[in-house]
Amino acid sequence: MLRRAHIPVVETWDLPAEPIDAVAGFDNRAAGQAVALHFAAAGRRRLAFVGGDDPRATRRWGGFRDAATGAGLAVPTRLVVPRNAGAGIAAAAGLNDRDAVFAANDALAIGVLAGLRRAGRLVPDHIALVGLGDLETGRLISPSLSTLRIDGEAIGRTAGGLTLSRDGVRRLDLGFELIVRETG
Repeated sequence: MLRRAHIPVVETWDLPAEPIDAVAGFDNRAAGQAVALHFAAAGRRRLAFVGGDDPRATRRWGGFRDAATGAGLAVPTRLVVPRNAGAGIAAAAGLNDRDAVFAANDALAIGVLAGLRRAGRLVPDHIALVGLGDLETGRLISPSLSTLRIDGEAIGRTAGGLTLSRDGVRRLDLGFELIVRETG
């Protein structure tokens, strides 16, 4: 229906192979892979993923799982939860035997951190933690949150440009950057 409407449509925060019209985003599967490979390189062996079951989180999970098993690790634990800090606090109870966690977004990661601290688990001594989004709060808390930085402003500017002009490339991968701070 949107294709037939012949109006500009710009998808964001993802990178479909065949967008409806245009896309400005990043590869969610590659994001998950990057975190799993980081944990494996750091010597972490018992991984977990905490996130929703929406398409983007599922792609993050798939990349995380596949990179972990490709690195010779067991299939990570997957906890499917709502996308908020409270769910992260509750999820921490299911991470007792894990030594590294990738939370699908920073709000969840901050909740997981709070839950782990309440349970007496030291981050990163007992368990490492990485989120996604680079929320300012994650930089301000202690220990500071490791995260995948997504440049939301660049995504927005690029989406605006794709809406105004239909010339040029219509599928733009703006990437991500792993920022390793105190948690991971």
